[in-house]
Amino acid sequence: MIALIDQYRKELEKVNVFAASTIETYTIGVKAFCQYAKTVLHINPATAKADHLLEWLLHLKHTGIGHSRHENHHYALKSFFAFVHKAGLTDSNPADVLPLLIHRRRERTNPINASDAFKLLASFDRNSWTGLRDYTMVSILWALGLRTSELTGLNVRDFEPAHGKRIGLLRIRGKNKKQRALFVVDRLFDQLVGYLAHPQSPRKKLAPMFPADTKKTAISNSRLQRIVKDQAKKAGISTEVTPRVLRHSFATEMYHKKVPLTAICAMMGHDAIADTAVYVHVSDQLIKQVLDAVSVCRRWS
Repeated sequence: MIALIDQYRKELEKVNVFAASTIETYTIGVKAFCQYAKTVLHINPATAKADHLLEWLLHLKHTGIGHSRHENHHYALKSFFAFVHKAGLTDSNPADVLPLLIHRRRERTNPINASDAFKLLASFDRNSWTGLRDYTMVSILWALGLRTSELTGLNVRDFEPAHGKRIGLLRIRGKNKKQRALFVVDRLFDQLVGYLAHPQSPRKKLAPMFPADTKKTAISNSRLQRIVKDQAKKAGISTEVTPRVLRHSFATEMYHKKVPLTAICAMMGHDAIADTAVYVHVSDQLIKQVLDAVSVCRRWS
């Protein structure tokens, strides 16, 4: 079975429009199904029937995974068994009967491009402390891909500036108390240092890095989200922009700059590459092209 999955992966790689992140996600999904088929269903994965695939998808749903990851597993099964069928290993494709995942589908989070991100940042009035604070927060969201709660949970001590010339570290407390450290360099370094040096910025190490106005409490998640949305409208950006959109934008921008998916995974605080792949966007047209190509893949010797 390992050899078959490897061949499937190679066939996907031959289709140039298929993003490496998608190939990795689909391969992980197929391996997970094969493990489930062997240990729970007690069948040969390559000879699975439609009800086996449906049982697997239902099992995944009961684990509580998000819609995007569930959809990735769905497409992985469709492409893999199309590959197996066209290779002549089965008489029919059991994935043909899988239902379309259109019910309860959430709106897709579309990233913004670098041009819109710079347009957003340029719209802030940094002459006031509030404007400087908001500009710094959005800069961090865009440049480092933090979650909303990770940014609002930052304290002054979490930034360590003395790691080289214009190089600092930002220590992040992520989900499930998982911690990671991200480099802050160049312009973002200058911006964060300048913000913390402002007379109205917090000084105490344990103080929230981004307090709500003159209060000592940290800015709330809802207020941060509102700031980003309102400022995007002010900047004349037609699409909706939220902290989550900026996180998706960060992942996509890093991927387009050829940063390895494993490195993006670490920077975003994910436990698995499959989680990260959800944030890396390619066009729907490219996805359609690759699924069409997989469905007509040739028999190998």
